[in-house]
Amino acid sequence: MRTSLPSKFVLTVVFLLVGASISVAQTKFAERKGGHAYKMDIPDYMVKTFDLNDVASLQYYNKTKEAYTIVVDDEKEHLELLGMKFTSAEEFLNNFAADYKKEEKKRKLGKTRSFEANGNNVAQTELRWKDEEGEFFMLISAVETKTHFYKVLCWTLAANEAQLKEDFKQLSASIQD
Repeated sequence: MRTSLPSKFVLTVVFLLVGASISVAQTKFAERKGGHAYKMDIPDYMVKTFDLNDVASLQYYNKTKEAYTIVVDDEKEHLELLGMKFTSAEEFLNNFAADYKKEEKKRKLGKTRSFEANGNNVAQTELRWKDEEGEFFMLISAVETKTHFYKVLCWTLAANEAQLKEDFKQLSASIQD
């Protein structure tokens, strides 16, 4: 006499394998609007907030993952009226990242890499620092479009860097205006 136990076992194994393959799938992104009229892809695990930065035109976070993202957009014409004319995303990044270099003993700023994404010029660097609250990782990006420069700051705990770094890179390079 056969029991149905083996078929239940097989069915359970199949469900576990399917469930495991779903849980290791890549992060899903959704297009979100920000600022004057730009769009970017934000991971679906992040939610909108207004509490991270007073001048950011877009802010998302996930408290459980300790993942944070803000975008500050600067119109090129406005910057020029203020006497600031930047010739590249890298120059713009170096200008605002200079503030992070002031405390070099506590902060380590990586080398800048430049590339093109979505027809925009992008410059990125990584920042690591330690303070009384812990160790942290930040991906700092400058994105240059025809009319704007964008500062994209994504940060997390240093322990989460490996898990979140690729998501941070993807969202930073996704800006379209």
